[in-house]
Amino acid sequence: MDFRRADPKYVNFVPKTCVDAIDLFNRHRNLGLTADMFPECFVHCSRSLPNEELDKFHRFIICPSGDVGKGGEKPTVVDQQLEDERRQLERECTLREFKALRIVEEEPDEQPMSQDDEKCPMSVSEESYTKPMSDDENYITVSQR
Repeated sequence: MDFRRADPKYVNFVPKTCVDAIDLFNRHRNLGLTADMFPECFVHCSRSLPNEELDKFHRFIICPSGDVGKGGEKPTVVDQQLEDERRQLERECTLREFKALRIVEEEPDEQPMSQDDEKCPMSVSEESYTKPMSDDENYITVSQR
């Protein structure tokens, strides 16, 4: 055992057992770990645990005061009803999304647009030119008709 672990603020160790992982988690929590960081801390504390110890640590995360004696073995009737309702809501949501994403193709016009329709006549006459504003500025303004 590492003598540094006698210090309750020491967190620089890698747990190999469930007890060590719980100890490391509690040390982090006592040092000011906030609840929003618990998931990351759980991953950090369990990074080197063997499968059996990891299962124990998972059970600690779910119920820190002790294992649940009864329940959790299989889905109950309420669980099945909730799952059915979730699937129904998911189907309704998917249908709404498909209706919103429906592509409606426009019917083509009787006559296609000719190139003449896109052109705009523009004439520039000599009268539309003005004199420069000053001698060193050579600005010319053009007006369109």
